[in-house]
Amino acid sequence: MKVALYNSQFGATAGCTLWLLENTIPEGDHQVQHGTRGDAWFGSVLTASEVCMRGHEGVFQVKQNSALYPKRFIEEALKEAPGGVHIVLKGSAPNGVPLVAVGYHYSRKTTLFFVATENAGNTVNGDSYFMK
Repeated sequence: MKVALYNSQFGATAGCTLWLLENTIPEGDHQVQHGTRGDAWFGSVLTASEVCMRGHEGVFQVKQNSALYPKRFIEEALKEAPGGVHIVLKGSAPNGVPLVAVGYHYSRKTTLFFVATENAGNTVNGDSYFMK
């Protein structure tokens, strides 16, 4: 993996994501904007910003790879919140790419974290999740 395209520059997770994204776009569609999603192995601020730098959009779950992500702030903000509550923060990566951080307090014990490129979707409220 260390010698794979992008890995030496961005690390294995971001590098793998960029390589997969670029190699799954059909011939002739490389100038078309594509959206991608990634679970916690792929998710980081670096991954989201590099996907956007290449003209695409993405939403990624953040778990261990939380450098530059406001994870502690979100945890503290949602600490006493009931399940189903979320917080949305807008900011930018060090390279200037606008990103969105979302924290979703899934239950009393679990908060899910996501980073997304600015135009990957919207954060308008939909049907509420009711914790049982």
